[in-house]
Amino acid sequence: MTGEIVIPVNEQLCHSLFYKRGDSLAPKEESLFAYQPLPPFLYEAAFYAGIPAVRPWENNAKYIPVLFDEWAGQKDLLDMHFTNRDQKAALGPMKVSLGVFLQLLYWSNSKPANLQEDPGELTIKPVNLKERLDFIAARPAFYHSYIQLSELMTEMEKQYMKMLALEQMKKKRFFFI
Repeated sequence: MTGEIVIPVNEQLCHSLFYKRGDSLAPKEESLFAYQPLPPFLYEAAFYAGIPAVRPWENNAKYIPVLFDEWAGQKDLLDMHFTNRDQKAALGPMKVSLGVFLQLLYWSNSKPANLQEDPGELTIKPVNLKERLDFIAARPAFYHSYIQLSELMTEMEKQYMKMLALEQMKKKRFFFI
């Protein structure tokens, strides 16, 4: 189980910043069962293609902290690029960071990312999400998009922590009943 596997990118993951129709991913087969945060949407691609793989959205408490760690690394890189006013260099990390955010958003709602779905319909989400995502997608290499994405990540982290706290309270309440 050391070879590459070709995973076609399904329509649910097509977006101008990430993948287009006909694209595919070619990860090492073992990476489908040992979680890694990049490339974005790898596990969703496997899921939509019917290929067995890790499903991080089903055990989000285990995998979401890895997304926050990935964001921290990307944020450091983006800070450097924007400090140097290098928009061209910032584009790649901004795409990765937006992918990390979208995974965080959907996985927090226990769903695989679906870029064709209206994220405004999700239960756990930041306010004015759709407008803010549209702004970032239209200008991914702009500093203001980076600031907006940073704010979305901060708000999403708060929403996620709130969800975890509420789940803990429910478990404790159930335990004492």
